[in-house]
Amino acid sequence: MDLRITKRFGCNRIRFRLKRLKEISLSTKTIYKVLKRHGLNILSCKIRNRKWKRFAMKKPNQMVQMDILGPFYLANSAQKNYFISCEDDCSRKVSSECSERKRSVDVLDVLEDYIVENGKPHKILHDNGKQFTSKIFIHFLQRNNIKDKSIPARYPQLQGKIEAYNKIVKNEFLAVENIPNIEDGRRRYSMFVKAYNEEREHGGINGHTPSEMFLMKGRLNSCKNNKTVKQIKSVTHVGK
Repeated sequence: MDLRITKRFGCNRIRFRLKRLKEISLSTKTIYKVLKRHGLNILSCKIRNRKWKRFAMKKPNQMVQMDILGPFYLANSAQKNYFISCEDDCSRKVSSECSERKRSVDVLDVLEDYIVENGKPHKILHDNGKQFTSKIFIHFLQRNNIKDKSIPARYPQLQGKIEAYNKIVKNEFLAVENIPNIEDGRRRYSMFVKAYNEEREHGGINGHTPSEMFLMKGRLNSCKNNKTVKQIKSVTHVGK
């Protein structure tokens, strides 16, 4: 019950957590019945037939997805805040930051953090926001030999994985945490991202954590990571 009330876990997530930490195996049907008995079940809904073909990269760093979530506001504040995220398409491992702005340089900061920790991606998938179409962003990709792929306008379904992560942030961070100020918010969000990568079981990758999946699948071009980090650190952002 605690996982449902405080963590807002669904049946699959509860099943993964019980099996992983308590070595208890229950079916999702049994868990649903228990939730229903206590009035904690979710309402059933009709699922429309999707016209989109699901895809997933076979190896980490073959492609990452980037997006910006927001704005959101803290209590008694008119300051806009955003979550800028970079997610590996294969493992779902994320680098993400809470920011008061959403410029290209802020997006590149997150991308650099991802590269330093996980290696350079082969391709980046993003929407047509000006942060991703600016000269500074395009120049960065060209200089570091990263392919640029934008999705067609009004087709967010093509970024389903990063959109799913945004939903997790809304439901499991913003809806749960009481954030008094931006500094505390950044600290809590950093802890949330770490827990997402290392502790949270993910239904899309068979109950593994993103960090586990990243290691299991192996990173792409791992032998080039040291060279990549040197290239990234040498980049100077104009106007930062």
